[in-house]
Parts: sequence; structure tokens; C-alpha cells
Amino acid sequence: MADRGPTEPQELHQIKQLVRVAADALTLAQTLLADRIEQEKTAARHTRKRALEAPPSEDVLANIRNIAAAFEEQLMHPDRKFSECWRDLVKTRIHHRIHRAGRPGAAILLRMIEETDVFVDQKVLASSAGVASKSPNVIKVYVCHLRNGLEDHGLPADLIETGTRSYRLRAHAIPKIMELVTRP
Repeated sequence: MADRGPTEPQELHQIKQLVRVAADALTLAQTLLADRIEQEKTAARHTRKRALEAPPSEDVLANIRNIAAAFEEQLMHPDRKFSECWRDLVKTRIHHRIHRAGRPGAAILLRMIEETDVFVDQKVLASSAGVASKSPNVIKVYVCHLRNGLEDHGLPADLIETGTRSYRLRAHAIPKIMELVTRP
């Protein structure tokens, strides 16, 4: 039988070196991957920012003016609420722009648009959305989807504020949201 005594420490040393090289390679790969992901996120943020900063075309401006005129006309009503026709149009447009919020999320955002800078109770939002569950977590999930959807379009998530069992939409957000909703 051959004596393997002297070669085992050398083999063990080589194995340890290979493990160190593999660990170093893995660490380097993780660093490169993290850097690449950060670069892609930064590029995506800059692309969204440039898209938001680009001047709107005349078609978009005309569309916004037409919808804004109808919006202003609707606000002339004594109760300052949207007509049912306008509500349906706005809900549909919100739903198409912020897909993950769904129709209930669109109804929630519309309710907050109607009462900007006012905290709207979760029960009222649930009723507006037609949600059967009385759990506050349901509304919380829809609001989270709305915030993420707004961020996807380059708007800050903090446009929707959280209160005690309530949420509110900041008034300065309305022009940006209406632009999002009225884009062709």
C-alpha cells in the first residue's frame, strides 16, 4: 500500500486554496451583481425623471385642457363631488394606469381625490371601494398598491399619507395625478 501521508497535507493545502479562490470569486461576483443592479435602478430612475421632465406634446396638453375643463365644470356643483359619469371615467383611467391597485384601489384613490388634504377613514374608503371585508388590512394593501403604482410613474409614494385608521391625499398631488390619468 502506498504511503499517502506526505501528499495529504499538500492536497489539503490545495483544496483550501481552491476554496479561498472560489469564495473570493463568489464575493467578487456578488459585488459586481449588486453594482449592476444599482446601475440599472439608477438608469431607470433617470429615464422616468427625464420622461416626467419632458414637455408634453400639444395633443397631451389639449387632452389635459379638455379634461380639466370638464373637471372644473364638475367642481361647480354645490356638493363639490364628481358626477357619476365623471367618476366612472376617472376610476377607469386610474385603473388602467395603476394596474395592480385594481378597481377597488382606483375607487379609493378617487375618494381621496374628492377629499384632498382630509384624512378619510378606512371604513369610508372600504365602502367607496365596495370591499366586503371590514379588515383595515384590506385598505392598507390597496393603498400600498396605489403608492407603488404612483412610484412606478415617477410620483412619490408619500403623496398618500397615513393617519389613525385613515389616509389622505395631498392637494399638491392632484395636478400630477390628473396628468397621469389624462395622458393619452
